Parts: sequence; C-alpha cells; structure tokens
Amino acid sequence: MNKNLQTTHYKLQTSNGFSLVEVILASAIFVLLLTALVGAYLYGQESTALAGNRARAALLAEEGLEAVRNIRDADFSNLADGAYGLTTTSNQWNLSGSSDATDIFTRQLTISSVDAKRKSVTANVSWQQNPQRIGLVSFATRFTNWLASGIGNWSLPALETSYDLTTSNSGNGGANALSIAFANNYVYLGRAKSGGKEFYIFDVSNPAIPNMVGSRDLNGDPNDIVISGNYAYIASTDNSEELQILDVSDPSAIQNAGKITVVDLTALNSGNNSANAIALTVSGTYLYMARAAGDPFLIFDLSNPANPGNPIGRTATVTGSPTDVQIAGNYGYLTSDDNNAEFQVVDISVKTLPVRVGFFDLNLGNGGADAKSLILAGNYAIAGRVASAAPELYSINITNPLLPGISSTLELDADVRSISYDPSWVYAFLATNDNSNDLKIIDLSNPASLGSPPPFGQLDINNSPQQIVYEISLDRAFVASSDNTQELQVIKPQ
Repeated sequence: MNKNLQTTHYKLQTSNGFSLVEVILASAIFVLLLTALVGAYLYGQESTALAGNRARAALLAEEGLEAVRNIRDADFSNLADGAYGLTTTSNQWNLSGSSDATDIFTRQLTISSVDAKRKSVTANVSWQQNPQRIGLVSFATRFTNWLASGIGNWSLPALETSYDLTTSNSGNGGANALSIAFANNYVYLGRAKSGGKEFYIFDVSNPAIPNMVGSRDLNGDPNDIVISGNYAYIASTDNSEELQILDVSDPSAIQNAGKITVVDLTALNSGNNSANAIALTVSGTYLYMARAAGDPFLIFDLSNPANPGNPIGRTATVTGSPTDVQIAGNYGYLTSDDNNAEFQVVDISVKTLPVRVGFFDLNLGNGGADAKSLILAGNYAIAGRVASAAPELYSINITNPLLPGISSTLELDADVRSISYDPSWVYAFLATNDNSNDLKIIDLSNPASLGSPPPFGQLDINNSPQQIVYEISLDRAFVASSDNTQELQVIKPQ
C-alpha cells in the first residue's frame, strides 16, 4: 500500500527595522561614547588650565624668593622666623601678614633659621584648581647674612694649603683623589683603588691645617661620596659592592668600624650586574643613584640608613650613561653621555615607579660633547659639558620640568668636571681641566644669565681637579685632586 507523504511548510516571519533591545543597546553605546568624548574634552581643558596656572604660580613663587633676597640685602635682621605675605611700600618689598593673594593664587613665605648666619625660605603658592583639587607650587632656598659672615673676596682665590697622601701615611703615593664631601667640619676624600687606602677623613675645623683622623680600605674606586647623618654612602666601581655604606659617627674609629653594609646591584635587582655606580645624592629619606648601565637611575629607601637593601625603584627609561644627579621636589635631574639627551628629567613622585618624562638635547655648536656635571639653582639647572666647539656651561630653565629649555650658555674652553654651589650664596665653584686656570668661580646671582658677568675668579691648581665642594660656614673650597703631591687642596678667598 502506498501512502502519500505530506510535507508541511512553515513560513518564518521577519520584521523590518530594529527591535527594542537593539535600540536600547545602540543608545547605551552612543551615550558611553559621548560621555568618553566629553570627559576627554573636559580633561584636556582642565590639563591646559592646570599647566597655565602652574606656570603662573611658579612665577609668583620665584618672585617671592627674589623679594626675600631683596629684603635680606637691605637688612638680614628683617628675616625673622615665621610665615609671611608680601607688600610693597615706595617700591620696596616688605614682609606683611601671613600670606598675600594675587588673582586666584595665595602665596605664603615661610622663614626658618638654619644657624645664626643662614635662613631657609620656602615659597608656597596655592590655588583652587577645581572644587575637588587644590594646586600647589613650592620653591625653597637658603639665604646667608653675607655682610656679617666673613665671606672673602673670591675674585682672587688662592691655594691655602694641601695634603700629600704618601706611601707612609696612606700606603700609596701615586693614586689620584676622585671624590670629596663635607659635613660637620670634616672632609671625606675618596681615592682610586691602589695598594693604599681609598677612604680618608680630615678634620678641617682649622682649614689651614687639615688633620687626617681616619682612613680605611675600600673595594673599587669611590666615584662619589654623600654624607647623611652618621653614614657615608659611596658609589663604587666594585661589581659586587656598587653601594658601600660606612658608619662615620666616630671618624677616628673608621678603620675599625669598617663597611656597615654593601649593596650588590645584580641583573635581577637593577638590570645589570657589572655597571659602575657613578653619582649619588640624598633627598629626605631616599638615596638616588646614577649608574652606567642596566637601570641607570635607582632609588633606595634610607628608613634604615645603615642597611637600605635593594633599590625600591628603578627605571631603564634614562638613556645613555648618566654622569651626575640632582633632586628637587618630585623630579630627578641627570646629565648623560647620550648625545641626543644630555639633560634628562625623571618623575620620582612614585618612588617605586620612577620614569623619564623629559629631556633636552644640548646641541649648540656640537651635538657630540657629553654632559658631565650638574647643580640646581632655583628654577635653573646648571650643566657642565666636556670641551668642544660648543659652550661648556648651560643654564637650563626647569620652571616646567616637563619642558626644559636653555636660558643661557658660557664658553669656558675646558671640561666642567664638577660643580659645587650653596644656594644661600651667589657663587658656583667649577673644577675643570683648564691647565692654566682649572678652578673657576661663576657668579650665579642671576642663574638665567651665565655670561653676565663672566667668570668671577680663576686659579691654577696644578693638575686637573676631579671634584670640588664649597662650604660656606668655613668659606673654603675643598678639592679632590689628581696632583699626587696635593690630593686634598684647600682654596681660600683673599
């Protein structure tokens, strides 16, 4: 029997247009995109306003410090400790009230005593950036009662005395001095690795008669020394002891105290296990290191000053081999042998995550000369370079650290190996390799203009000085020298 098979057909119904769910989803996506675009626009507007306000605030803070300098010059006794604003009377600045206001900005100057002859001054400028945020710019410096401080005439510097490290008093008579630091009437001298000792402490309370009170062996060359509290921190060429820490609380016992601890910078904790430590600086409770390779910029926590341990922050974003390092606020500043970025800026606001945020190519006249030395003078970084057809000294405006720019230059015809500067005074002391006048003194009363006036004082101190430190309390410059009969030199004014 045959059966007819029946086929049933179903017709699928479709509707034209979007369903309600699709409309809602599309609307939601549109709203999200619109919100993101509006947010980005508003954030951009706020960022532009913030940059402008910050630049105006920086100018007000700088003006505040210059006003205090003017008040100091009139009479140092006018700088009483406290918090002040500024007013003008007959075109003269005066301290008045606890703050002053300009437009949306409030400025406060805080004065505190460092000692009988020096004052520390901080200029804080704040403003309401938005309902949730307060903007703040802060500059600080020191001022000296130079009229009463006994500071001499540095236009005619002279060699006051020197100290010869011989085989009998140091174990080796031919090793160059490399590094130098000063603290509490002691000079700390580092010397190249040799058959003798590499670290020395001199009592210079009488600068005319330096007295060696302690010495000891180190591993590697001590490229740099900084003193903080009871400890000396040393940047070393030793590949298992790049950071060396010495207890210097009793200088006469330095040989027995020895190295408290060392930090071995390895590929694991710093990106390289053989690069030399080059330069150090301390700011607050942190030690900052410039290193030749690996992660060239390192941060150590000095909460335990005798044993800081491995770096808590490091970055490979710094290029080339850095040669010097300075810190101001939330930024680190470095000189480098990178011929496209001789001056570099690192954001250190997050200590565990430093990152380079700016650089400047010093290419005036010569793009290939390395930068070697660095100091900070208010809103300016003063950088020294090796000799070339280009100038050797640069004033770099860092009012906006993200956009550094050259303010002025100075031709010296010599490598600027080391610079020392006390912000409470006006002169910078330069160690150069000029065979005729290797010590040069520059007037930084206007750090924006290096060539006006030209070098203030000069002196021939034999072979090339390696590092220099000026101490205002003694009004002396101390030099680590490559002269093998004058490894420590003491320079005085007339």
